[in-house]
Amino acid sequence: GGQQVFYAMHHIFLTKSGIYILVFDMREFIEPSKRNEAVRFLLFWLRSVKMHAPTSSIVLTGTFLSDVGGRENLTVIDNVLRELFKSSFSKIVPNIDEGLIYFPIDNKEGLGIDKLRCIVEEKARDDDSVFENVSVRWMALLDSVYSERNNNSYLTLSDDIQNLGLKVGIE
Repeated sequence: GGQQVFYAMHHIFLTKSGIYILVFDMREFIEPSKRNEAVRFLLFWLRSVKMHAPTSSIVLTGTFLSDVGGRENLTVIDNVLRELFKSSFSKIVPNIDEGLIYFPIDNKEGLGIDKLRCIVEEKARDDDSVFENVSVRWMALLDSVYSERNNNSYLTLSDDIQNLGLKVGIE
């Protein structure tokens, strides 16, 4: 979904509340020939979240920790990110334990995943929107969609979802 072909549609999936985890490849930030493109990509998504969800927390997550090397490279990446953002993106959640503005992880080795999970859970508990009431009809619709998805690999919004909504009283 991060490919440029999807840029025109991404705003459909951004809501005013929530936690956004923006994932980037740290290897691209330490390789000078790829850094400008990586910065442009990350700034695009940061600006999009800021525009469509200005009060939402943003957790920057760098991948390929095992490939990046030691603390020196993590600091280089951190300096690049801090210079980029300065005070423009106040909703970025800092990695206080490591003194970084982002959370380095490695999916293959499982490094940093627990820390990332903990910070996301903490931010979710702090988000007042998780305590908002949701209509029972909407919950019934969600259950119907999940149930129907087991029978159908593809559901259309215009027909399938609309019909499921009518069955639970949503017009």
